[in-house]
Amino acid sequence: EHNAAIIKEAGVKKVIFFCPEGYRTFKLDYPNYVKLDCEVVHISELLAQRLETDGLHFKEVKKKVTYQDPCRLGRHLGIYDAPRKVLQAIPGIELVEMEHNKEESICCGTSCFTNCDSYSNMIRTERLSEAKATGAEVLITSCPKCQTHFRCAMTDKGEEKRPVPQIEVMDLVNLVAMSIGG
Repeated sequence: EHNAAIIKEAGVKKVIFFCPEGYRTFKLDYPNYVKLDCEVVHISELLAQRLETDGLHFKEVKKKVTYQDPCRLGRHLGIYDAPRKVLQAIPGIELVEMEHNKEESICCGTSCFTNCDSYSNMIRTERLSEAKATGAEVLITSCPKCQTHFRCAMTDKGEEKRPVPQIEVMDLVNLVAMSIGG
């Protein structure tokens, strides 16, 4: 109620989310309790819309990338195409899909910033192995938690000290900023 009131008082017409979890909460949970008088969108959706309406212009970025579907953006909200549309619009980007993608995507290993255990680490290692197997230089995602968990797995290999594939991890928004000279 507090957040909805502040948004209404400020006259906000649109809230743009960077984090899929916050977006999911506002889009699916909030309507069960409060009326939001604004549109809510994820940044990947906004960027995809802007491609169609404003014609975002990118400079060439020569990179082979693969995309991690965040659970809350994908499975919870069904948003799979918008991030890919943005990636495919950047000249020089070669998008290669991992074996498990979209609805079949493997999680980054844990649903929050805590509870990282050996099972979570195994899941992250499996996913990083899939990303590396594509031949991509960069693993792109639209979720700060995915980024944190993958980077953590590559530096802290857990008690098992298993080998973890190394790959650059980058947020979609950072790639877009880089491609427009930001």
